[in-house]
This record gives sequence, C-alpha cells and structure tokens, in this order.
Amino acid sequence: MNLHKVLWASMALCLSAMSAKADLLTGPITDPAGDFRVNDGTANGYLGPNNPALDVVSADVAYDAVQGTLTIRQTMAGPISGLVGTGNTNLGSYSWGINHGYGNNNFVSINLPNVLFDAVLTLNPNGTGTYRGNATSAGSVIVSGNTLTAVLTVGFLAPPPPPANAIGPLLPVEQWSYNLWPRSSFRPDLVTAIPFGNAQIADFAPDAVDFLARDVPEPPSALMTTLGIALVSVGVWWKSRRSPTRPAL
Repeated sequence: MNLHKVLWASMALCLSAMSAKADLLTGPITDPAGDFRVNDGTANGYLGPNNPALDVVSADVAYDAVQGTLTIRQTMAGPISGLVGTGNTNLGSYSWGINHGYGNNNFVSINLPNVLFDAVLTLNPNGTGTYRGNATSAGSVIVSGNTLTAVLTVGFLAPPPPPANAIGPLLPVEQWSYNLWPRSSFRPDLVTAIPFGNAQIADFAPDAVDFLARDVPEPPSALMTTLGIALVSVGVWWKSRRSPTRPAL
C-alpha cells in the first residue's frame, strides 16, 4: 500500500464528516425572545396566548455515538410550569420535527418551505412525551425551570417507513435534522380549545430552517482523534516496511 494513498484516504474521511454538516446550522441554536407568530386573520395564524413557556430562546440536540443516545434540550423565555394546568394537565406541548431524510415541506402554507420533517417527537411540559405512538420512558424527560431535557435512544427515534411524498433517501443519524415548534392547546382565555393545526403553533426554532445535532465529543476533537489514530497506524506500518530483516541466528 502506498503511504500517500493511506494519508489522503484518512484525511478525506475526516473532511467528508465535516462537509456533511456544512449546509445546515448545528446546535445549539438561539431564537429571539418575544417572536411569537401572529394572528393574521387566516386559518394558519396563531390563536394562542403569548405565554413565555411557548417562546423558544434556545434549542440543542447532542448525539452520543458511544451511548447511542440523542440529548434534546430546549430553553424557553419563561418557566415551563406556566404551561401546566390543574391536575398536572398540559395546556400545550412541544413538537420536535425530525427529518430522517424522508422529510417534506409541510409548512409551505405558512412560508416555511425549508422546515422539513418526516416524524414528530412530542414533549410535554409535565415531563411526558410520545414518538410515533410510543411513550417516552419514565425519567427520560426532565423539566427544570425554563429548560426541558430529554435523553432518548437512537432506536426509540428511529425513522418512519418512507412516505409516498418522500423528498430524499434515508440519512445516517449524524445527518438527521431538527426543528422545534411549541403548541398552545387553548386560546388566551385558557378555556376555548384551538383545533389541532398551524393555529396552535406559537414559534419556530430556528425560524425558517432545520438544524443538525452536534457530536459528543465535539466534532473537532473527534476528528483529530480519528486522524491521529490513522497517522499512528500508518507510521507503524511504514516503520515495519523500512526495518531491515534480521538474519536468523
């Protein structure tokens, strides 16, 4: 094997992993406070209250390849408990759209063609959640003040079957993308229900495009480790090729 070919192959592997994340934002992302959607008089306009618990200020997804988990974290402008009613009921929820590769632009009607998703993880302010009909395990969703954190396995968030209108092929987990949109179940009077649909959505984070998970450990250290191992391996191989053969005694 040629030494130069080995080095170039190792570098190409690292660079391809970096370029896979070049087209989209990578978490954590920030979102302006107070940027609630408005009631514009159409069927898609927001009809809920400007509750700070529905206003995203940051969102993040961290992928741990060793543990096989995704840590999903969101911070709101106000306490998440403000979205919990009497009897620990939910006055709204948090929809995490995930694009595994099959995503379609379902929000074209509200001028968000680049928010793509093919499945939705629903996280609730009372610490529960569901994904494709399956409940999150006890203790996997933690609410603390303005922050909600969910630690879920990649297997739990597995992609759905490809829909007929799928845009692209299935992506590796490192290239899944995400968007967060909080929903209010009620109008500002907290009595009149809002039918399920775009009129429930208070905010998007990011506002107009998906974002990618960050790696654990962070991408630069992980890539340098991979490159370092490759270079050490090449060095050992090169040394063994150049070492003279000792005569038998």
